[in-house]
Amino acid sequence: MKARERNNYRLRFLSSPQEARFSSSDLLGIITLSAIGLHVLGFGVDFLQYLTYKNLSHKPAPTLVQMADGSSIHVAPLGSLERTPEVIQEFVRATLAMLMTWEGTVPSPAEGGQEIKDKGVKIRSPEGRHGKVTTPAYQAAFALSEDFRKEFLTEVARLTPAGVFQGDTQVIFVPIDIGNPVKIESGKWRVPIVANLIVVDNTNVLGETIAFNKDVFVRAVTPPQYASHLQGVAQIVQAIRTSGLEIYAIRDLQQQEL
Repeated sequence: MKARERNNYRLRFLSSPQEARFSSSDLLGIITLSAIGLHVLGFGVDFLQYLTYKNLSHKPAPTLVQMADGSSIHVAPLGSLERTPEVIQEFVRATLAMLMTWEGTVPSPAEGGQEIKDKGVKIRSPEGRHGKVTTPAYQAAFALSEDFRKEFLTEVARLTPAGVFQGDTQVIFVPIDIGNPVKIESGKWRVPIVANLIVVDNTNVLGETIAFNKDVFVRAVTPPQYASHLQGVAQIVQAIRTSGLEIYAIRDLQQQEL
C-alpha cells in the first residue's frame, strides 16, 4: 500500500506542470535594463562625436590647397563677401596697369618668342564710331562689371593714340599710392588711387605726365571654377577674375582726399 502511494506521488510529481523559470516581472526588468543600456551606449557615442567636433572646431583650417594642375596655393578662411586689403589693392593695381598701359606690343604666341606688334581690338561706340584698344586693355576689361565694361572700353578707345599701334607712342601707368580699401557695405569697397600716365612718343622722349587720380569702386563676386584646360577668351576671363573681385565704377578723386 505504501509502495503504491509512493508511486502515485511520483507520477503526480512528474505530471504536475513546472513553474516558468522567469516571471513576468523578471522579464520586464530585463527589458528595462536593456533599454537603459542602449540609452547609455547611445549617449556614449554622442559624447564621443561631441569631443570629435570640439577638436575639429579648435583645429586651424588648412592653409595649403593643391590645385588640379598639381600646383599649391596658400589660403585663408574668409566669408564669401570678404577679401583682404592686400588682395583688393593688388587687384586694383594689376587691373589698372593692364587697362592704362598702352605699349603697342604683345608677347608672341610662340614659346620663348619675342614681343610682336599689337594689332589691337576694335571697339564700336554707341554713336557708331570705331576705335581700338590694346589687347591687354581688352583682356583686363573682363575685371570690370558687365554694365561698366563697354562704357569704359569706349572711353579707352577714344583716348588711345593711334601712334600706339604704329609703334610711335607709348603710355605707361605709374602708380604712386594705392590707398587702403574703404568698406562701403558688405562686399563693396572704395579704393583711392594716385597715379600718373607717362606719354612717350618720337617727338618727346622725356614724356608728358598726366595725373590719374581716381576712386576705384570694387565689389566681391564669385570667382570662376578652376579649370586648367581652358583656352582663348575663357582662359583670359578665368585668370582675370581669379581673385573674386570686379570694378564697377571709377570716378575722379576729390582734391581734399589727395
